[in-house]
Amino acid sequence: MGFVVFHSIHILGGVVMRNPKVSAIVLAHNNCEDTIECLSSLTKVDYSDLLIWLVDNGSQDGTAEKVAEKFTSVRIIQTGRNLGVAGGYNAGIVPALECGSEYIFILNNDVIVEKDTLINLIKEALKDNIFGILMPKILYYENRMRIWSAGARYRRFPPSIVMIGLNCIDGPKYNIPRNLEYAPTCGLLISRDVFEKIGLFDEGYFFFYDDWDYSIRARKAGYIIRYVPSARLYHKVSRTIGATKQTLGFWRIWGKSGGRFYRRHGSWLSALIHLGYLALREGTKNGLAPMIQFVVGAYEGYYQK
Repeated sequence: MGFVVFHSIHILGGVVMRNPKVSAIVLAHNNCEDTIECLSSLTKVDYSDLLIWLVDNGSQDGTAEKVAEKFTSVRIIQTGRNLGVAGGYNAGIVPALECGSEYIFILNNDVIVEKDTLINLIKEALKDNIFGILMPKILYYENRMRIWSAGARYRRFPPSIVMIGLNCIDGPKYNIPRNLEYAPTCGLLISRDVFEKIGLFDEGYFFFYDDWDYSIRARKAGYIIRYVPSARLYHKVSRTIGATKQTLGFWRIWGKSGGRFYRRHGSWLSALIHLGYLALREGTKNGLAPMIQFVVGAYEGYYQK
């Protein structure tokens, strides 16, 4: 006996559209209050076929227990230790795909979404299956008229990947859908096809550069990264990462991720210029010890396989 699969439908502006199955994966490492606010916004989205997952990435503040008590429908994965951004997302993506999800909506725990954020991303995704990664307009949580990111682009000199619209006031120029070179992973909709073709995030990046790496891999595989300004997301910006900046290990990991990225996608010259610039900039602001750790990490990331 065969099975017939019926997809839910959604009426948007008088048009009936298919609702593919979506899993939203929230990645959390401590900051329980932010996680609860993020999940609360997800439970209110206007979308009928949504599974919500929390990946508790080694939290030590009772995040998993508090979420389980407050959100009985949220599926919780506890990693037991901090796997980093790439590893944490992968821990949620694998079971979400096994559940038959057609799209994965990855989110940092320091963001909130609007009711129509997901449906607007899906509406754009269904226009063309080559739209493999879809990014909302990301605005600051504290100032919702100011942009944190409308995507990212490569800057030739000094060589770097820089945010589009960073700190700019929102306006008409940021309301036009377009294709992107890069998209940050604090909030992205990614199709199942992308994961099946290019795989998961590279866990060699503990944090930083994992998103730029995945963007390049997706584009090389023929997918388009699409900016969808009608979908809006509000970002508290580095609540988790910011707490680690006081440790020297933070700088070494950052450098190592940068070295790994340029070994894979750049040249020794672009690595020297960009990572050297970052080392000098951060050393000037934070002192000699962080700069040394950054340089050591960059060396490790570039030369160690």
